[in-house]
Amino acid sequence: MLDRAALLLCLLALGGCGANSLASAEDSDVQSSLQYDKMACGPLLSQRNALAQRYGLPQEAKPAFSNVPAGFGTVVPDIRSAAERDKQKAAGEIDAMNRSLMRRQCAGAPKKPSA
Repeated sequence: MLDRAALLLCLLALGGCGANSLASAEDSDVQSSLQYDKMACGPLLSQRNALAQRYGLPQEAKPAFSNVPAGFGTVVPDIRSAAERDKQKAAGEIDAMNRSLMRRQCAGAPKKPSA
């Protein structure tokens, strides 16, 4: 009986690892801002605003991370709805766009946080 429980625990732990884990899914929502540096400021602002409006997000949106205890994010499966996954992916895109806008000091970019 104990062997079966240990085996089940190991299989559950391994089942959550990989591409379907919550940690890897949330990490993939974070995007590089460098991909937006070649885009002119005006069109990038328009694209950011349209994306924020489409998903009902603020223009300063950032991807959210779950409060999973340390070390368990890789074994917890991503059970967010498709709509929530899309919304968090959009938040990651908006954050990347904002970082590009701030770095290039575009008009309409969010203000840099005070230290």
